[in-house]
Amino acid sequence: SVIDAEPTITEYDTIVGDGDCGYTLRDGAKQVLKYIAGKDLAQLSETLGSLVDELEVNMGGTSGALYCIFLAALAHSLWDAPSFPDALVSARDHLLKYTRARLGDRTCLDCLIPFVDTLRETHDARKALQKAREGVEGTKTLEAKLGRSTYLDESATRGVPDPGAYGLLVLLEGMCKAWA
Repeated sequence: SVIDAEPTITEYDTIVGDGDCGYTLRDGAKQVLKYIAGKDLAQLSETLGSLVDELEVNMGGTSGALYCIFLAALAHSLWDAPSFPDALVSARDHLLKYTRARLGDRTCLDCLIPFVDTLRETHDARKALQKAREGVEGTKTLEAKLGRSTYLDESATRGVPDPGAYGLLVLLEGMCKAWA
């Protein structure tokens, strides 16, 4: 899904950023697909942990760093969390220790936080995706507080979703569709 959405993500990031978000996410997705081919995904914690080692080398940019921090924390959290949504919450909380970005800052967190919180509350992926979509849609009217978009006049970003948030939404939609 992310590979297919690369042109749209790149278009958004060309308008509001430096134009590399789509390529970064696409390359990360390709690396994930290559890495998990033939792996036992029932061993999710171990697989995620070793996948992060690959992504740290092959996925650049701010997105790469954020994904690696989150996935490494998720791999660790899966060992003792009572449920997958609880592991996601733990990973999200760990990520928040390493970034100043928060909900409403026009970043990927405007997608991640509503998704994780809703999934934990409801255990319903459809509801979680809807909240994530609403979060991404909301970035179209938010003033950027971090990243390259902060250098642009607010009118330049209005109507364009945050590329990182949009890319994460595409990823989450694709994962949920695959699990369904």
